[in-house]
Amino acid sequence: MAAAQAEPPAAAAAAAWWNCFFLFDGSKVKEEGDPTQAGICYFSPRQTPLGQQELLCSQVAGVVRWMAEISGSPPQLIRLRKLKFAVRVEGSYLWVLGCAADLPDTSCQSFLDLLIGLFCFYNGSLPQAYKERLREELDREWERYVRHVQHNTSDLHRIFNSLWAMDKTKVTPARFLKAALILQTCQRALHVLAGCISYKGLVVSTQLPPGLTAKVLLQEAEANPEGLPANGGGQLQDQERIQLPLEGSCLPQGVHITPVYLLENEAAALRDFPLEWMARSPGGPGAASAAISNGPGGAALVRMALYVHRVRGLVLALLAEEPFAESEGSIEDVYHSSLASLNGLEVHLKETLPKDGPSSVKSSYGFAHYDSIQNVLTANFLPAAGPQDQHFLRAVSLLHTDFHQLPTVSEITVRNASTAVYACRNAVQETYFQQLGSPLRNSGAPNPRDSAFTLPSRAKQKLLKHGVNLL
Repeated sequence: MAAAQAEPPAAAAAAAWWNCFFLFDGSKVKEEGDPTQAGICYFSPRQTPLGQQELLCSQVAGVVRWMAEISGSPPQLIRLRKLKFAVRVEGSYLWVLGCAADLPDTSCQSFLDLLIGLFCFYNGSLPQAYKERLREELDREWERYVRHVQHNTSDLHRIFNSLWAMDKTKVTPARFLKAALILQTCQRALHVLAGCISYKGLVVSTQLPPGLTAKVLLQEAEANPEGLPANGGGQLQDQERIQLPLEGSCLPQGVHITPVYLLENEAAALRDFPLEWMARSPGGPGAASAAISNGPGGAALVRMALYVHRVRGLVLALLAEEPFAESEGSIEDVYHSSLASLNGLEVHLKETLPKDGPSSVKSSYGFAHYDSIQNVLTANFLPAAGPQDQHFLRAVSLLHTDFHQLPTVSEITVRNASTAVYACRNAVQETYFQQLGSPLRNSGAPNPRDSAFTLPSRAKQKLLKHGVNLL
């Protein structure tokens, strides 16, 4: 395989799991003498020498083209000795994300899909964007999304490429209900479809499907007014651009509206979703916006408005029909109906949750619970806190891969000389449990008295208080 000869450069400042990402337009390199550089739309890390960029792009593009001709369809994953490449092909465009070999295949592919999805969500059709906008501006856009994907996940969340869930044991149920009621109240405004509320990168309540929730969370990761680390988030870039309201509308303090693009089926699902529509203001939700073709997979894209209201660390994000941005009355309705409640919720969360991330008092056990339907991970695990935690991370990564490859397996226990991890799963969720504290008794051979065999019962008992029922 030709691509096996090229070893892509590693980014000096990037996370260890990340190697490279590029977008290549094959229509610019058709003839024998066409320079490979002409087809490179974007390459990360930017400091990579041009010769290395050209070598990698040409070899991967060649392998993809060759495999597509042989099998009839392009590959979605290419493996080398130390790396793997997630691949997506759309017409003449080729997206490639290079990851460490130990990252689960599904995570590598999901991160590439997220990068592509972020670009289309905030910029619309890829061919149209490259036709109408400057290359330098689009480079900055890709850098936003690369930075977001690289730095806004912990090691544990990276395994699942999941959303961050707020620990329900740290906040009273009434606060989650309050967040849900805020969203329902906003839905009553003309043109508003659905939204989510997040706090310092944690999802408090959402009405959006997981894919859309992940995309709107980019707003919170970028704009951090108090300088607080949003789970290692990047700094605000292109602030002037994203705070420009649509068509120059006058907006309340702390609010900005930006145009976004949804797939036609996503927009239709949001329009059909809320029952509250029957009690809306006269006029209904408004007519559908004009579709723009050439979205991912050839699907149509629908232009909408993303309303974002920040109250310090709390963010309200709403998706609305495009006319919302021109409706001063609707904007005022949303703002004034939610302002007091958002302030109250922010104060409560700030006083209740630890100021420096997870509690410094370590539990006697660690767990991770992944909901594959909502794409949400709940955990009490402190990432990279010590050797024992690294054992847990390694075990979870391996077990998650095993579950993906062995669909009939429902329970696995793994151990080494120092620790043991129990994993179980059903059709919609996976749970991982590790007992901490005193050393586990290990006879060196299978033994009924080995404490690893008590992990399933301990997991069922301990996780009930976190709302995880393994019974």
